[in-house]
Order: sequence, then structure tokens, then C-alpha cells
Amino acid sequence: MKKILLVIIGFVLFPLFGLAQDVTVEPAEIESINGLLAFQVGIPSKKMQEAVQNNMGNIGFGGALTVLTNPFTWGRKKRNSCLRIGAELGYTYYGRFLSDVTINGYQGDYKTSYGILQLNGILQLRPVQEEYITPYLEVLAGGNFYLSSIRENLGVIESALGIPAFDLGGYSSASFNKGVAVGVNIGKVRRNDARFALRVSYNWGSDIKYVVRNSLAYNANNNSLTYEVGKAPVRYLMAQVGIGF
Repeated sequence: MKKILLVIIGFVLFPLFGLAQDVTVEPAEIESINGLLAFQVGIPSKKMQEAVQNNMGNIGFGGALTVLTNPFTWGRKKRNSCLRIGAELGYTYYGRFLSDVTINGYQGDYKTSYGILQLNGILQLRPVQEEYITPYLEVLAGGNFYLSSIRENLGVIESALGIPAFDLGGYSSASFNKGVAVGVNIGKVRRNDARFALRVSYNWGSDIKYVVRNSLAYNANNNSLTYEVGKAPVRYLMAQVGIGF
């Protein structure tokens, strides 16, 4: 996946730096804020799929918000530039699995839902002047946070009757993340108008810990439910489509 992304970056860099010269514009045309609101698909590497193992092809779905600012608009002499600084926040749901557990002779189903929250700082390079097709390149660093919850899996009748599910809490872990991304905004350039946006990023980092699938079990010695914790390297491709501004 790294090789594919490097090829894409090469195509982006040529027009990006070709358009990176300073351009004189009216004050009303100076951009101070940019961003992206997107639907995203997470595609883990083979080794990271050990932490996923779902029935959706081992991919995940979610959403993300990116907000960027032009640092050359912070002072009194504002101007457009090819630099943006900001952050992204997103969540990808990777599914759930059910576990049959017998507690003191009572057999019940418990569901473990899990996903990954991404929180990254972003440094972006883009053409100084927006065009109908505006490519950009990003370097990002931050964290991936594995979040899971374990609850009793109630039936339709039980849920309709308002019977509360037994909540076993959850498990979470954090992993340092770094990555690179390329993207493009497509559409007519009009102030404060949203445009169609595509973005692809490759992320890698330290190992992440997760709840091992179907490892939930009852421990009679301390009268509690236990589970195994596994470890997998963070390597994934994130594809996003949404609205750029």
C-alpha cells in the first residue's frame, strides 16, 4: 500500500508545486479556514486484521471531520499561502461479535462492539490559488484509540419491554500514529461554497491492544467475566469521500 500511495503523491506534487507561487488577490478572496467532512472506509493491513476479524471483509466504516487554518492569516498582513495547519477527528466502526457465556447455570449472549478513533495533527500543502481541481498533500501525526464495549445482547421482546442490558464496561488502548495523505477538491471555486472531495491516507504506528474475538468467559473464582487481550500492529489505508470547504 505504501508504493501505491507514493505513486499518487508523485502525481499530486507536480501540479501542487507548479501552482505554489504567490498570487495577488483581493482581501475577500483570502482563505483562512479549510476542512473536510467525510464518510470513510478503513482498510487494515493483513497483520492488523487480527484485531478486526469481522463479517464485512475486515474493513470498517465511519466518518471524520478535518479543520485547517492558514497561518498567514493570523497576523495583520493576511495573505493566501500553500500551507495549512489543523487536525482531524474521526471514528471507524469495525463491527461486533457475540459470545455465549454461562454464569451460575444461566446462559446468555454478550456482544462486544469495537472501533478505532483517530485524532491527528495535520500539516497540509496545497496550491496558493484554488482551481476547479485542487490537489493537496498532507503529513499527519497523532493517535489511534481502540474502543470497545461489552454488553448483554437482549432480544427484540426484551428491548421492547425496556429491560436494561447488563453492561460489562469495555476495553480501550492507544497507539501512536503517523501517516501521509493525498486528496483533491473538485468543483467551481466560490467563496464559502462546499466542493466534492476525495482523500486517501496511509497510516502506521505502534501496536494496538484489542479484545480477542470470542474470548469472553466466566471466572467462577472471582465471580466476574474475563477476556483475552491481543496485540496487533497499526497499518491501514483510509479512503474518504465527502464535502471539502
